[in-house]
Amino acid sequence: MTTNAPSVRPLSVLLLLVLALSLAGCASRHTEVAPLPAAQAPQWKTGDWWRFSAKTRSPYALAERMEVRSVGDEIVLTGDGDQARKAVLGRDLSVRSSNGSLLAYSVDSGTDAYIFFPLAVGQTRTFTQNASTAKGSASYTNTVTVEASEEVTTPAGTFKTFRIKVQKRNTTGWSGTYTLWYSPEVAYFVRITDTHGHNAVLQEFGRK
Repeated sequence: MTTNAPSVRPLSVLLLLVLALSLAGCASRHTEVAPLPAAQAPQWKTGDWWRFSAKTRSPYALAERMEVRSVGDEIVLTGDGDQARKAVLGRDLSVRSSNGSLLAYSVDSGTDAYIFFPLAVGQTRTFTQNASTAKGSASYTNTVTVEASEEVTTPAGTFKTFRIKVQKRNTTGWSGTYTLWYSPEVAYFVRITDTHGHNAVLQEFGRK
């Protein structure tokens, strides 16, 4: 008499399906398109929000959910509803301070820009700043290049974007690269990759 062992195949299939769905939330599809018209700075309102698949070292996705807390001479973004997790920006969206769990720093002087307006393909600008982290102070240089226009498909939808590369270095010898995809339709970034390989993909958003 033989006894058939219970099949583990249905469980394996289920686990693979769960894994595939999880990875799908982190994935995005990109297609290069003709250059978009120049874009102006977004007009955010208090309560606008964007939810990502992950947090990054970038001030714009320092938590999975970023929300506009206040708009004035400075713009304050909070992460995951935590008032301590916030990015303080200038009206030009340059960073004045960022307090994320992966990276916290403040800008003492100069301009810490990752995007500039009007935004147009082919433009490059260089910004310098002095900034302080838990490790100390250093002088940084950001080279910001608008490389191309791409159509990006995310769980939040399909959007035409500007692909922006930010090459950052400081006087201690450190260097790293951020890549950001900015959508005028969303008035925010739909994907961000940081210097440590963290990848944030837009899942959903809401605007007032």
